[in-house]
Amino acid sequence: MRERELKMMVPDTFELPDLGDAIAGASLGAAEERVKDDAYFDTADLRLARWGCTLRHRSGDGWTLKIPRPSKGVVLDREEVTIPGDPGLPPVRALNLVSSLTRGVPVEEVAQVHTRRRLRRWSTEQGTPVAELADDLVRGARPDGGVSSFREIEAELAPDSAGRLLGEVIERLTVTKGGTERPVPKVVRVLGPAAEAPPDVAAVPVPPKPTARQVIQAAFASSVARLLLQLPAARLGTDPEGVHQARVAARRMRSDLKTFEPLLDEEWADGLGAELKLLIDVLGAVRDADVLGVALRAVVDRHPSIDRDAAGRVLDELQLQRRRARRRLLRHLNDEQTMQLLDRLVAASNDPPTRARASRPARDVMPKLVRKRWKRLDRAIDALGRRPAPEDLHAVRILAKRVRYAADAVTPAAGKQARRFAADAATIQDALGELNDAAVTGSWLTGCAERLDGSAAFAAGRMCELVAAEARVHNRRWRVAHESMTKRTAWFS
Repeated sequence: MRERELKMMVPDTFELPDLGDAIAGASLGAAEERVKDDAYFDTADLRLARWGCTLRHRSGDGWTLKIPRPSKGVVLDREEVTIPGDPGLPPVRALNLVSSLTRGVPVEEVAQVHTRRRLRRWSTEQGTPVAELADDLVRGARPDGGVSSFREIEAELAPDSAGRLLGEVIERLTVTKGGTERPVPKVVRVLGPAAEAPPDVAAVPVPPKPTARQVIQAAFASSVARLLLQLPAARLGTDPEGVHQARVAARRMRSDLKTFEPLLDEEWADGLGAELKLLIDVLGAVRDADVLGVALRAVVDRHPSIDRDAAGRVLDELQLQRRRARRRLLRHLNDEQTMQLLDRLVAASNDPPTRARASRPARDVMPKLVRKRWKRLDRAIDALGRRPAPEDLHAVRILAKRVRYAADAVTPAAGKQARRFAADAATIQDALGELNDAAVTGSWLTGCAERLDGSAAFAAGRMCELVAAEARVHNRRWRVAHESMTKRTAWFS
Protein backbone atom coordinates (compact mmCIF):
# COMPACT_ATOMS: atom_id res chain seq x y z
CA MET A 1 0.00 0.00 0.00
CA ARG A 2 1.22 3.49 -0.83
CA GLU A 3 1.42 5.92 2.10
CA ARG A 4 1.52 9.68 1.50
CA GLU A 5 1.43 11.91 4.56
CA LEU A 6 2.39 15.23 6.02
CA LYS A 7 4.21 14.99 9.36
CA MET A 8 4.62 18.10 11.49
CA MET A 9 6.04 18.29 15.01
CA VAL A 10 4.22 20.95 17.03
CA PRO A 11 4.39 22.28 20.62
CA ASP A 12 1.99 20.93 23.23
CA THR A 13 0.13 24.26 23.18
CA PHE A 14 -0.48 24.14 19.41
CA GLU A 15 -4.11 24.68 18.42
CA LEU A 16 -5.28 22.97 15.27
CA PRO A 17 -6.90 25.32 12.74
CA ASP A 18 -10.37 24.58 11.39
CA LEU A 19 -9.77 21.90 8.71
CA GLY A 20 -13.34 20.67 8.30
CA ASP A 21 -13.69 22.11 4.77
CA ALA A 22 -10.01 21.86 3.76
CA ILE A 23 -10.68 19.01 1.34
CA ALA A 24 -13.27 19.85 -1.30
CA GLY A 25 -16.18 17.42 -1.41
CA ALA A 26 -15.31 15.81 1.93
CA SER A 27 -16.23 16.46 5.55
CA LEU A 28 -14.22 15.79 8.69
CA GLY A 29 -15.75 13.22 11.03
CA ALA A 30 -15.76 12.84 14.81
CA ALA A 31 -12.59 12.04 16.71
CA GLU A 32 -11.56 8.53 17.77
CA GLU A 33 -9.05 7.83 20.53
CA ARG A 34 -6.40 5.16 19.90
CA VAL A 35 -3.28 3.87 21.62
CA LYS A 36 -0.40 2.27 19.73
CA ASP A 37 2.67 0.47 21.02
CA ASP A 38 5.42 -0.13 18.46
CA ALA A 39 8.80 -1.84 18.59
CA TYR A 40 11.20 -0.59 15.89
CA PHE A 41 14.07 -2.61 14.45
CA ASP A 42 17.22 -1.53 12.63
CA THR A 43 20.92 -2.29 12.41
CA ALA A 44 23.20 -1.02 15.18
CA ASP A 45 24.38 1.79 12.87
CA LEU A 46 20.76 2.63 11.90
CA ARG A 47 21.15 1.85 8.22
CA LEU A 48 17.42 1.62 7.59
CA ALA A 49 16.61 4.92 9.28
CA ARG A 50 19.40 6.68 7.44
CA TRP A 51 17.96 5.44 4.13
CA GLY A 52 14.45 6.55 5.16
CA CYS A 53 13.14 3.00 5.87
CA THR A 54 11.36 1.83 9.01
CA LEU A 55 10.58 -1.67 10.27
CA ARG A 56 8.25 -2.11 13.23
CA HIS A 57 6.06 -4.56 15.10
CA ARG A 58 2.74 -3.28 16.44
CA SER A 59 0.73 -5.24 18.95
CA GLY A 60 -2.32 -6.65 17.16
CA ASP A 61 -1.22 -5.53 13.68
CA GLY A 62 1.95 -7.55 13.05
CA TRP A 63 4.95 -6.23 11.14
CA THR A 64 5.08 -3.17 8.90
CA LEU A 65 7.93 -2.20 6.61
CA LYS A 66 7.96 1.27 5.03
CA ILE A 67 10.17 1.87 2.00
CA PRO A 68 10.72 5.44 0.73
CA ARG A 69 9.61 6.50 -2.74
CA PRO A 70 11.10 9.48 -4.60
CA SER A 71 9.27 12.57 -3.36
CA LYS A 72 9.62 16.33 -3.09
CA GLY A 73 8.22 18.89 -0.70
CA VAL A 74 6.68 18.24 2.70
CA VAL A 75 4.77 15.04 1.90
CA LEU A 76 6.45 11.80 2.95
CA ASP A 77 5.85 9.18 0.23
CA ARG A 78 6.45 5.53 1.14
CA GLU A 79 5.51 2.00 0.14
CA GLU A 80 3.95 0.22 3.12
CA VAL A 81 4.23 -3.56 3.38
CA THR A 82 2.32 -5.39 6.12
CA ILE A 83 3.43 -8.88 7.15
CA PRO A 84 1.60 -10.98 9.78
CA GLY A 85 3.73 -12.18 12.67
CA ASP A 86 4.36 -12.29 16.39
CA PRO A 87 6.79 -10.03 18.26
CA GLY A 88 10.43 -11.05 18.41
CA LEU A 89 12.70 -11.38 15.41
CA PRO A 90 11.48 -9.72 12.19
CA PRO A 91 10.14 -12.13 9.52
CA VAL A 92 12.55 -13.31 6.83
CA ARG A 93 10.44 -11.70 4.10
CA ALA A 94 10.84 -8.25 5.66
CA LEU A 95 14.60 -8.71 6.07
CA ASN A 96 14.95 -9.91 2.48
CA LEU A 97 13.11 -6.86 1.15
CA VAL A 98 15.66 -4.50 2.71
CA SER A 99 18.74 -6.71 2.32
CA SER A 100 20.24 -4.27 -0.22
CA LEU A 101 20.28 -1.66 2.58
CA THR A 102 21.38 -3.86 5.50
CA ARG A 103 23.71 -6.13 3.43
CA GLY A 104 24.16 -8.86 6.03
CA VAL A 105 24.35 -6.64 9.13
CA PRO A 106 22.05 -8.04 11.89
CA VAL A 107 18.84 -6.22 12.77
CA GLU A 108 17.88 -5.60 16.41
CA GLU A 109 15.34 -3.63 18.40
CA VAL A 110 16.36 0.04 18.53
CA ALA A 111 13.32 1.81 20.01
CA GLN A 112 9.96 1.45 21.71
CA VAL A 113 7.37 4.06 20.70
CA HIS A 114 4.09 4.65 22.52
CA THR A 115 1.53 6.87 20.77
CA ARG A 116 -1.76 8.23 22.05
CA ARG A 117 -3.67 9.25 18.91
CA ARG A 118 -6.72 11.40 18.31
CA LEU A 119 -7.91 10.43 14.81
CA ARG A 120 -10.45 12.05 12.47
CA ARG A 121 -11.29 11.12 8.87
CA TRP A 122 -12.33 13.14 5.83
CA SER A 123 -15.04 11.27 3.91
CA THR A 124 -17.23 11.97 0.91
CA GLU A 125 -21.03 12.15 1.11
CA GLN A 126 -21.05 8.49 0.04
CA GLY A 127 -18.89 7.60 3.05
CA THR A 128 -15.69 6.96 1.09
CA PRO A 129 -12.62 7.94 3.18
CA VAL A 130 -10.19 10.26 1.37
CA ALA A 131 -7.75 11.24 4.12
CA GLU A 132 -7.04 11.08 7.85
CA LEU A 133 -6.00 13.71 10.38
CA ALA A 134 -4.09 12.45 13.42
CA ASP A 135 -3.02 14.39 16.52
CA ASP A 136 -0.37 12.23 18.24
CA LEU A 137 1.25 12.43 21.66
CA VAL A 138 4.42 10.36 21.33
CA ARG A 139 6.80 8.93 23.92
CA GLY A 140 9.83 7.00 22.70
CA ALA A 141 12.50 5.01 24.53
CA ARG A 142 15.85 3.72 23.29
CA PRO A 143 17.80 0.70 24.62
CA ASP A 144 20.42 3.07 26.05
CA GLY A 145 17.80 4.53 28.37
CA GLY A 146 17.21 7.71 26.37
CA VAL A 147 13.62 8.95 26.35
CA SER A 148 11.92 11.60 24.22
CA SER A 149 8.39 13.00 24.08
CA PHE A 150 6.77 15.18 21.44
CA ARG A 151 3.49 16.02 19.73
CA GLU A 152 3.03 15.39 16.04
CA ILE A 153 0.28 16.21 13.53
CA GLU A 154 -0.22 13.85 10.59
CA ALA A 155 -2.40 14.30 7.52
CA GLU A 156 -2.46 11.12 5.46
CA LEU A 157 -4.14 10.40 2.14
CA ALA A 158 -6.22 7.30 1.57
CA PRO A 159 -4.41 4.90 -0.83
CA ASP A 160 -6.48 5.84 -3.92
CA SER A 161 -6.74 9.58 -3.25
CA ALA A 162 -5.11 12.23 -5.44
CA GLY A 163 -2.02 13.90 -3.97
CA ARG A 164 -3.36 17.40 -4.60
CA LEU A 165 -6.10 16.89 -1.98
CA LEU A 166 -3.69 17.68 0.83
CA GLY A 167 -2.73 21.07 -0.61
CA GLU A 168 -5.19 23.17 1.40
CA VAL A 169 -4.57 21.11 4.57
CA ILE A 170 -0.82 21.69 4.28
CA GLU A 171 -1.28 25.42 3.66
CA ARG A 172 -3.54 25.94 6.70
CA LEU A 173 -1.31 23.91 9.02
CA THR A 174 1.81 25.68 7.75
CA VAL A 175 0.30 29.14 8.22
CA THR A 176 -0.88 28.28 11.74
CA LYS A 177 2.43 26.83 12.82
CA GLY A 178 4.45 29.52 11.07
CA GLY A 179 6.35 27.18 8.77
CA THR A 180 7.03 23.53 8.17
CA GLU A 181 10.00 21.21 8.03
CA ARG A 182 11.22 18.12 6.24
CA PRO A 183 8.90 15.19 7.10
CA VAL A 184 10.56 12.75 9.50
CA PRO A 185 9.22 9.37 10.77
CA LYS A 186 8.49 9.19 14.50
CA VAL A 187 11.26 6.68 15.19
CA VAL A 188 13.83 8.99 13.61
CA ARG A 189 12.86 11.75 16.06
CA VAL A 190 13.15 9.22 18.89
CA LEU A 191 16.56 7.94 17.77
CA GLY A 192 17.97 11.44 17.35
CA PRO A 193 20.77 12.82 15.13
CA ALA A 194 22.36 9.42 14.45
CA ALA A 195 19.22 8.38 12.55
CA GLU A 196 19.35 11.53 10.41
CA ALA A 197 22.97 11.04 9.37
CA PRO A 198 23.65 10.38 5.67
CA PRO A 199 23.15 6.80 4.42
CA ASP A 200 26.04 4.51 3.40
CA VAL A 201 25.99 6.09 -0.05
CA ALA A 202 25.22 9.79 -0.13
CA ALA A 203 25.21 12.34 -2.94
CA VAL A 204 28.75 13.58 -3.52
CA PRO A 205 28.98 17.35 -4.04
CA VAL A 206 31.07 18.26 -7.08
CA PRO A 207 33.23 21.39 -6.68
CA PRO A 208 33.15 24.12 -9.36
CA LYS A 209 36.38 22.87 -10.97
CA PRO A 210 36.39 19.13 -10.25
CA THR A 211 39.02 16.54 -11.02
CA ALA A 212 38.06 13.58 -13.18
CA ARG A 213 38.08 11.40 -10.08
CA GLN A 214 35.56 13.64 -8.33
CA VAL A 215 33.21 13.44 -11.31
CA ILE A 216 33.57 9.65 -11.45
CA GLN A 217 32.83 9.32 -7.74
CA ALA A 218 29.75 11.57 -7.97
CA ALA A 219 28.36 9.63 -10.95
CA PHE A 220 28.99 6.30 -9.30
CA ALA A 221 27.54 7.31 -5.93
CA SER A 222 24.36 8.56 -7.60
CA SER A 223 23.81 5.26 -9.44
CA VAL A 224 24.69 3.06 -6.46
CA ALA A 225 22.27 4.93 -4.19
CA ARG A 226 19.55 4.63 -6.82
CA LEU A 227 20.14 0.89 -7.18
CA LEU A 228 20.15 0.17 -3.44
CA LEU A 229 16.93 2.14 -2.88
CA GLN A 230 15.10 0.56 -5.84
CA LEU A 231 15.96 -3.07 -5.10
CA PRO A 232 13.39 -3.35 -2.26
CA ALA A 233 10.65 -2.28 -4.71
CA ALA A 234 12.07 -4.65 -7.33
CA ARG A 235 11.86 -7.50 -4.82
CA LEU A 236 8.35 -6.55 -3.77
CA GLY A 237 7.13 -6.65 -7.37
CA THR A 238 3.95 -4.59 -6.96
CA ASP A 239 5.26 -1.56 -8.90
CA PRO A 240 7.03 -2.25 -12.23
CA GLU A 241 8.92 1.00 -11.79
CA GLY A 242 11.10 -0.60 -9.08
CA VAL A 243 12.59 -3.14 -11.50
CA HIS A 244 12.90 -0.50 -14.20
CA GLN A 245 14.76 2.01 -12.03
CA ALA A 246 17.05 -0.66 -10.58
CA ARG A 247 17.99 -1.81 -14.08
CA VAL A 248 18.56 1.78 -15.25
CA ALA A 249 20.92 2.35 -12.30
CA ALA A 250 22.87 -0.85 -13.01
CA ARG A 251 23.04 -0.06 -16.74
CA ARG A 252 24.26 3.44 -16.09
CA MET A 253 27.03 2.13 -13.82
CA ARG A 254 28.12 -0.41 -16.40
CA SER A 255 28.12 2.27 -19.10
CA ASP A 256 30.19 4.58 -16.87
CA LEU A 257 32.72 1.79 -16.31
CA LYS A 258 33.18 1.60 -20.08
CA THR A 259 33.24 5.35 -20.63
CA PHE A 260 35.76 6.01 -17.87
CA GLU A 261 37.79 2.87 -18.58
CA PRO A 262 41.03 4.79 -19.35
CA LEU A 263 40.83 6.38 -15.88
CA LEU A 264 39.95 3.24 -13.87
CA ASP A 265 41.80 0.19 -12.63
CA GLU A 266 41.25 -2.17 -15.56
CA GLU A 267 40.95 -5.47 -13.68
CA TRP A 268 38.53 -3.98 -11.16
CA ALA A 269 36.36 -2.36 -13.84
CA ASP A 270 36.17 -5.53 -15.96
CA GLY A 271 35.20 -7.71 -13.01
CA LEU A 272 32.56 -5.29 -11.76
CA GLY A 273 31.14 -4.84 -15.25
CA ALA A 274 30.69 -8.60 -15.67
CA GLU A 275 28.81 -8.90 -12.37
CA LEU A 276 26.61 -5.93 -13.19
CA LYS A 277 25.78 -7.60 -16.51
CA LEU A 278 24.35 -10.61 -14.66
CA LEU A 279 22.21 -8.33 -12.48
CA ILE A 280 21.04 -6.33 -15.50
CA ASP A 281 20.02 -9.53 -17.32
CA VAL A 282 17.80 -10.88 -14.51
CA LEU A 283 16.22 -7.46 -13.96
CA GLY A 284 15.78 -7.10 -17.70
CA ALA A 285 13.83 -10.34 -18.07
CA VAL A 286 11.19 -9.05 -15.64
CA ARG A 287 11.20 -5.56 -17.11
CA ASP A 288 10.79 -6.85 -20.67
CA ALA A 289 7.74 -8.86 -19.59
CA ASP A 290 6.27 -5.75 -17.93
CA VAL A 291 6.79 -3.60 -21.04
CA LEU A 292 5.39 -6.35 -23.25
CA GLY A 293 2.29 -6.65 -21.07
CA VAL A 294 1.60 -2.91 -21.32
CA ALA A 295 2.03 -3.02 -25.11
CA LEU A 296 -0.24 -6.03 -25.59
CA ARG A 297 -3.02 -4.70 -23.38
CA ALA A 298 -2.86 -1.40 -25.28
CA VAL A 299 -3.26 -3.23 -28.61
CA VAL A 300 -6.28 -5.13 -27.29
CA ASP A 301 -7.85 -1.91 -25.95
CA ARG A 302 -7.34 -0.10 -29.26
CA HIS A 303 -8.84 -2.88 -31.38
CA PRO A 304 -12.23 -4.16 -30.16
CA SER A 305 -12.31 -6.70 -33.02
CA ILE A 306 -9.75 -8.88 -31.19
CA ASP A 307 -11.34 -11.82 -29.36
CA ARG A 308 -10.97 -10.85 -25.67
CA ASP A 309 -10.99 -14.43 -24.35
CA ALA A 310 -8.36 -15.52 -26.86
CA ALA A 311 -6.25 -12.43 -26.13
CA GLY A 312 -6.54 -13.27 -22.42
CA ARG A 313 -4.89 -16.65 -23.07
CA VAL A 314 -2.04 -14.86 -24.84
CA LEU A 315 -1.60 -12.58 -21.82
CA ASP A 316 -1.71 -15.63 -19.52
CA GLU A 317 1.27 -16.99 -21.43
CA LEU A 318 3.12 -13.75 -20.80
CA GLN A 319 2.26 -13.80 -17.09
CA LEU A 320 3.71 -17.30 -16.83
CA GLN A 321 6.93 -16.00 -18.41
CA ARG A 322 7.01 -13.06 -15.98
CA ARG A 323 6.56 -15.32 -12.94
CA ARG A 324 9.49 -17.46 -14.06
CA ALA A 325 11.59 -14.33 -14.59
CA ARG A 326 10.69 -13.03 -11.11
CA ARG A 327 11.71 -16.31 -9.50
CA ARG A 328 15.11 -16.08 -11.25
CA LEU A 329 15.45 -12.46 -10.11
CA LEU A 330 14.72 -13.29 -6.47
CA ARG A 331 17.15 -16.22 -6.49
CA HIS A 332 19.84 -13.93 -7.89
CA LEU A 333 19.18 -11.18 -5.35
CA ASN A 334 19.30 -13.70 -2.49
CA ASP A 335 22.63 -15.09 -3.65
CA GLU A 336 25.65 -14.33 -1.48
CA GLN A 337 27.62 -13.13 -4.51
CA THR A 338 25.02 -10.42 -5.14
CA MET A 339 25.36 -9.20 -1.54
CA GLN A 340 29.13 -9.07 -2.03
CA LEU A 341 28.61 -7.12 -5.25
CA LEU A 342 26.49 -4.54 -3.42
CA ASP A 343 29.21 -4.18 -0.76
CA ARG A 344 31.79 -3.56 -3.49
CA LEU A 345 29.53 -0.97 -5.11
CA VAL A 346 29.17 0.88 -1.81
CA ALA A 347 32.95 0.82 -1.33
CA ALA A 348 33.50 2.07 -4.88
CA SER A 349 31.05 4.94 -4.43
CA ASN A 350 33.22 6.18 -1.55
CA ASP A 351 36.64 5.37 -3.02
CA PRO A 352 36.66 4.41 -6.72
CA PRO A 353 39.94 2.74 -7.79
CA THR A 354 41.17 5.28 -10.33
CA ARG A 355 44.47 5.73 -12.15
CA ALA A 356 46.82 8.67 -11.63
CA ARG A 357 45.44 10.39 -14.72
CA ALA A 358 42.08 10.81 -12.96
CA SER A 359 43.62 13.44 -10.68
CA ARG A 360 43.75 15.87 -13.62
CA PRO A 361 41.03 18.51 -14.14
CA ALA A 362 37.87 16.86 -15.46
CA ARG A 363 37.43 19.59 -18.09
CA ASP A 364 40.76 18.56 -19.66
CA VAL A 365 40.17 14.80 -19.60
CA MET A 366 36.52 13.81 -19.71
CA PRO A 367 35.03 15.50 -22.82
CA LYS A 368 37.43 13.40 -24.92
CA LEU A 369 35.91 10.26 -23.43
CA VAL A 370 32.42 11.40 -24.45
CA ARG A 371 33.73 12.24 -27.94
CA LYS A 372 34.85 8.62 -28.32
CA ARG A 373 31.31 7.44 -27.58
CA TRP A 374 29.84 10.09 -29.88
CA LYS A 375 31.98 9.07 -32.86
CA ARG A 376 30.72 5.50 -32.62
CA LEU A 377 27.12 6.72 -32.60
CA ASP A 378 27.68 9.16 -35.45
CA ARG A 379 29.34 6.52 -37.65
CA ALA A 380 26.56 4.01 -36.92
CA ILE A 381 23.85 6.50 -37.94
CA ASP A 382 25.73 7.49 -41.10
CA ALA A 383 25.97 3.81 -42.04
CA LEU A 384 22.19 3.29 -41.92
CA GLY A 385 20.47 2.91 -45.26
CA ARG A 386 17.17 4.48 -46.26
CA ARG A 387 15.25 1.54 -44.77
CA PRO A 388 17.32 0.38 -41.83
CA ALA A 389 16.59 -3.00 -40.26
CA PRO A 390 15.13 -3.03 -36.74
CA GLU A 391 18.29 -4.67 -35.38
CA ASP A 392 20.45 -1.84 -36.81
CA LEU A 393 18.21 0.79 -35.23
CA HIS A 394 18.36 -1.09 -31.94
CA ALA A 395 22.16 -0.98 -32.10
CA VAL A 396 21.99 2.79 -32.69
CA ARG A 397 19.65 3.11 -29.70
CA ILE A 398 22.17 1.35 -27.45
CA LEU A 399 24.96 3.65 -28.65
CA ALA A 400 22.75 6.72 -28.07
CA LYS A 401 22.02 5.54 -24.53
CA ARG A 402 25.74 5.19 -23.82
CA VAL A 403 26.42 8.68 -25.17
CA ARG A 404 23.60 10.03 -23.00
CA TYR A 405 24.95 8.39 -19.85
CA ALA A 406 28.48 9.59 -20.60
CA ALA A 407 27.38 13.19 -21.22
CA ASP A 408 25.20 13.12 -18.09
CA ALA A 409 28.17 11.96 -16.03
CA VAL A 410 30.48 14.77 -17.18
CA THR A 411 27.85 17.53 -16.93
CA PRO A 412 29.27 18.74 -13.58
CA ALA A 413 32.51 19.51 -15.42
CA ALA A 414 31.22 20.53 -18.87
CA GLY A 415 28.01 22.36 -17.92
CA LYS A 416 24.95 23.09 -20.06
CA GLN A 417 26.61 22.05 -23.34
CA ALA A 418 26.94 18.51 -22.07
CA ARG A 419 23.41 18.62 -20.63
CA ARG A 420 21.93 19.61 -24.01
CA PHE A 421 24.02 17.00 -25.77
CA ALA A 422 22.69 14.36 -23.37
CA ALA A 423 19.11 15.55 -24.00
CA ASP A 424 19.52 15.05 -27.76
CA ALA A 425 20.93 11.57 -27.15
CA ALA A 426 17.93 10.82 -24.92
CA THR A 427 15.59 11.84 -27.75
CA ILE A 428 17.27 9.36 -30.09
CA GLN A 429 17.14 6.66 -27.41
CA ASP A 430 13.46 7.22 -26.63
CA ALA A 431 12.28 7.49 -30.24
CA LEU A 432 14.10 4.36 -31.34
CA GLY A 433 12.91 2.65 -28.16
CA GLU A 434 9.34 2.83 -29.46
CA LEU A 435 10.36 1.01 -32.63
CA ASN A 436 12.42 -1.56 -30.74
CA ASP A 437 9.54 -2.27 -28.36
CA ALA A 438 7.30 -2.90 -31.37
CA ALA A 439 9.86 -5.27 -32.90
CA VAL A 440 10.29 -7.19 -29.63
CA THR A 441 6.51 -7.40 -29.17
CA GLY A 442 6.04 -8.72 -32.71
CA SER A 443 8.77 -11.31 -32.26
CA TRP A 444 7.30 -12.54 -28.97
CA LEU A 445 3.81 -12.78 -30.44
CA THR A 446 5.13 -14.83 -33.38
CA GLY A 447 6.74 -17.30 -31.00
CA CYS A 448 3.67 -17.34 -28.78
CA ALA A 449 1.38 -18.12 -31.72
CA GLU A 450 3.47 -21.22 -32.48
CA ARG A 451 2.92 -22.51 -28.91
CA LEU A 452 -0.83 -21.87 -28.75
CA ASP A 453 -3.76 -23.50 -30.50
CA GLY A 454 -6.99 -22.35 -32.10
CA SER A 455 -8.39 -18.90 -31.36
CA ALA A 456 -5.51 -17.94 -29.04
CA ALA A 457 -2.96 -18.55 -31.80
CA PHE A 458 -5.11 -16.55 -34.23
CA ALA A 459 -5.38 -13.68 -31.72
CA ALA A 460 -1.59 -13.67 -31.25
CA GLY A 461 -1.11 -13.50 -35.01
CA ARG A 462 -3.66 -10.72 -35.37
CA MET A 463 -2.03 -8.72 -32.57
CA CYS A 464 1.33 -9.19 -34.29
CA GLU A 465 -0.05 -7.72 -37.52
CA LEU A 466 -1.47 -4.71 -35.69
CA VAL A 467 1.77 -4.05 -33.80
CA ALA A 468 3.75 -4.15 -37.05
CA ALA A 469 1.28 -1.76 -38.73
CA GLU A 470 1.50 0.73 -35.85
CA ALA A 471 5.30 0.70 -35.57
CA ARG A 472 6.59 4.12 -36.60
CA VAL A 473 9.42 6.44 -35.71
CA HIS A 474 7.24 9.53 -35.53
CA ASN A 475 8.19 12.93 -36.95
CA ARG A 476 11.80 11.95 -37.66
CA ARG A 477 12.53 12.94 -34.05
CA TRP A 478 15.66 10.87 -33.74
CA ARG A 479 17.18 12.11 -37.01
CA VAL A 480 16.50 15.74 -36.04
CA ALA A 481 18.15 15.08 -32.67
CA HIS A 482 21.19 13.59 -34.41
CA GLU A 483 21.51 16.68 -36.60
CA SER A 484 21.34 18.81 -33.46
CA MET A 485 24.10 16.78 -31.83
CA THR A 486 26.44 17.31 -34.76
CA LYS A 487 26.22 21.06 -34.06
CA ARG A 488 26.98 20.68 -30.35
CA THR A 489 30.44 19.09 -30.42
CA ALA A 490 32.62 22.15 -29.78
CA TRP A 491 32.74 21.40 -26.05
CA PHE A 492 34.74 18.21 -26.72
CA SER A 493 37.86 20.29 -27.42
